[in-house]
Amino acid sequence: MQKQGVLRQMKKHRETGLGIILLVMCVFLSIFSKNFLTTNNLFNVLKQTTLVAIIAIGQTLVIISGGIDLSVGYSMTLCSMIIAYGLKAGFPLVVMLVLGVLSSVAVGLANGILITKLRIPPMIITLGMQNIVKGIILVMSQRYIVSLTDPFIIWVGQKSIGPIPVMVIIMAILIAVFHFILNKTVFGNHVKATGGNETAADLSGISSKKTRLWVYALCGLLCGIAGIIVTGRLNGGNPNAAGTYDMDSIAAVIVGGASLAGGSGSILGTLLGALLMILIKNGLVLLRVNMYWQTVAIGLVIIAVCAIDAISSRKK
Repeated sequence: MQKQGVLRQMKKHRETGLGIILLVMCVFLSIFSKNFLTTNNLFNVLKQTTLVAIIAIGQTLVIISGGIDLSVGYSMTLCSMIIAYGLKAGFPLVVMLVLGVLSSVAVGLANGILITKLRIPPMIITLGMQNIVKGIILVMSQRYIVSLTDPFIIWVGQKSIGPIPVMVIIMAILIAVFHFILNKTVFGNHVKATGGNETAADLSGISSKKTRLWVYALCGLLCGIAGIIVTGRLNGGNPNAAGTYDMDSIAAVIVGGASLAGGSGSILGTLLGALLMILIKNGLVLLRVNMYWQTVAIGLVIIAVCAIDAISSRKK
């Protein structure tokens, strides 16, 4: 009975549990690595968390609504490449920022339209979209990097306001805004209702199709914002910038407590999930563990968290 109670509490108060785990990890790493608590390393952890967390905010909305998006990494990269090529060609900064973000929003809307109209599982649609966008990026770039020196782009991706990096401030603002949207607005309730029971949501007057369109569009918007940041971070457009952001964002949402079945999840949980994964990677680097073990460690964390959820749900 006591074990069952602990599992239930962990599931119910995921943010608290993740906070305790993060604190324990910080204590452990500070003991075994003298470089962990340095200012440079801590801000480096925050910077690495930023891009994953921003994309994962959108992924959180998608997963809570009952979907999934495997195209987020390339959606971000498409925005970055469009901005880089446009600025290189001499177009105004504001115009290219708008066009870049709109390209990511368009990817999100295309996902939403195809999923709602064709009734094909989101995983298949977004996997196909991932390959389409990846192909467009490769055709555009021919795998060549586009270098930039635009001061605003560099400021967003690399500079600080006081001691705090600009990109971290942007992440904090987005976390606060979307936490409010998900928990304090009618739209947030619609997202949860759509993911919890689509049929019941439709019968209660909620348009699950419109909700999903908005959710995927917002996910694209957040990928666009991440695209602006990654352009500054990398000093230009890199066709390989997508990396593993699709899987990392999904992992952050799952570790943060969202259900893949939809209907539940939190923005703060996602932030803590992203921070936990980056902290694991950072710790392994500081402890000089082979870099390939980072992927293994993240996989084990995801399986462990899902196992706890499954066991607590069955006992409940």
